[in-house]
Amino acid sequence: MLGYHHGNRSPLADPRLKGMTSGLTLNQNRRTLALHYLSAMQSVAYGARHIMEAMNEKGHKLKRVAMCGGHTKNPLWLREYANALGCEILLPREKEAVLLGGAILAASASGHYSNIGTAMKHMCQVGRTIKPEKKAKAFHDAKYQVHHQQYKH
Repeated sequence: MLGYHHGNRSPLADPRLKGMTSGLTLNQNRRTLALHYLSAMQSVAYGARHIMEAMNEKGHKLKRVAMCGGHTKNPLWLREYANALGCEILLPREKEAVLLGGAILAASASGHYSNIGTAMKHMCQVGRTIKPEKKAKAFHDAKYQVHHQQYKH
């Protein structure tokens, strides 16, 4: 599955790209639905991997990803994301980390901390780390190459 249903913003910046799903059948059973769901999750993760690779090619050294939000409560999503990216996913200790972001901005704006970076150092902690499964690397590397071929087509 290629999830560019409304074009791609990053890293390709091509608003004309369209989404696609390959291998569809008329099957409507649970297994087929589960495979579509898994495919959609992997497509999003491969898009993130593409962004990470583009940033690293420009001199960044991204090795881990910090995530927050509702989707981090889905263990399947987290596993697929870590495996597709091939890196650790860091989850915050704070369950409502999106709200913590607002508190960090407020603490910085009020002068309680001198800047956002300092506020983050004092207010944020990693709660859990999701590690990629080594046995999944070859599978996701191959599937990621297919992902690239899909948008070229």
